Amino acid sequence: MRILTPAVTRQLLAAIPPRSPFGARDHAVIRLFAQTGLRVGEMVGLNVGHVYHETPFDQVDLPAAICKGRHSRIIPLNPAARQAVQDLVDFLKMRGFQSRPDSPLLQDRRHRRLPVREVQRLVQVHRQTAGLPVRATPHTFRHSFASHLANHVSLRIVQQLLGHRFLASTEVYLHNQPGQLAQAVLLLPSF
Repeated sequence: MRILTPAVTRQLLAAIPPRSPFGARDHAVIRLFAQTGLRVGEMVGLNVGHVYHETPFDQVDLPAAICKGRHSRIIPLNPAARQAVQDLVDFLKMRGFQSRPDSPLLQDRRHRRLPVREVQRLVQVHRQTAGLPVRATPHTFRHSFASHLANHVSLRIVQQLLGHRFLASTEVYLHNQPGQLAQAVLLLPSF
């Protein structure tokens, strides 16, 4: 399983030309992937209203229709994710795209919903431009998100954020080091 470190993610983001026609959008998309662990199909299925409200927006409301397994879920947004959403909405408004609640959050040149393959392609292009030593895909951001969280919070929380039905699906993100195992055994009481 490939995991992107924060340094590699920053390297990828730095390779996106900010003045290119869709550079601001691509930058925000990659940041939102890294901060939410969304599947690529969920990301392209988002409408503006799922993530952005005039009042303070603090979560992604994923409807069952765009989630794998048809299980809706809510993903809280941290400040970096909120900024990525704000940047996407600002990009839509600046470029004259629709930004109504029922409009796609990710749009192509013709103001249509961005296809999954196009999002995969844009990540691939920026990865090559950055010269990353690891293969990065939209799903790699999901793995990185889950692996980082699995080291800091309950696996049940990670399961809920990822939308996994079974805990076994989430357990693949545990990366126990030999030192952690030895430390856990030391916690046992002595007899």
